[in-house]
Amino acid sequence: MQDQPSSALEGFTQMYAGKPPWEVGRPKAPFVAVADKITSPVLDAGCGTGDTSLFFAARGHQVTGIDFVEEAIRRGRAEAAERGLSVEFLIKDAMTLADWDRRFASVIDSGLFHVYSGEERRRYVRGLAHVLQPGGRLFLYAFSDEETAVPGSGVSQQDLYDTFADGWEIESVESVEESGRPVVETESSEEYVWKMQFAVILRKG
Repeated sequence: MQDQPSSALEGFTQMYAGKPPWEVGRPKAPFVAVADKITSPVLDAGCGTGDTSLFFAARGHQVTGIDFVEEAIRRGRAEAAERGLSVEFLIKDAMTLADWDRRFASVIDSGLFHVYSGEERRRYVRGLAHVLQPGGRLFLYAFSDEETAVPGSGVSQQDLYDTFADGWEIESVESVEESGRPVVETESSEEYVWKMQFAVILRKG
């Protein structure tokens, strides 16, 4: 039986009617720091408008970016064309990865993992295992459970070790902070510092 689409689609489609706070026009700092560890082909899961996809394409990588929000993909394609970069942007739900016949050496997740919980999270991880080549790496950036702005969506380091206990090896997990816009704009809050987790996870043979 094929995986069902994510329940989050409607909410994210509404967010992309404007400019979501996570769209900052550049890749998150941890991905820049580990850029030399990324190998092609690369999947950017939940790519949004493609900031990270475009960064790695500019470094010469073969990149596929997927997102279930049509408007996000439209913006990514337009930016790629404007910059003369080759990125394959696809409208695709990450809940359907287990049905895909593509394989990647590196998967980037810049803020998708924490969207899911319960069975959806387990389905997503099964899909990641399916599309990653043996020995491939997942580079994951998610809300920390210490982040209070979005209650209930964060993950602890122990959550990551528990989730990736079977068939995976976590090479590193670090707590990081990232400056950005708050979820709810206020006159007194032009910038917000997000508490995040960054993990490099190896899929075994």
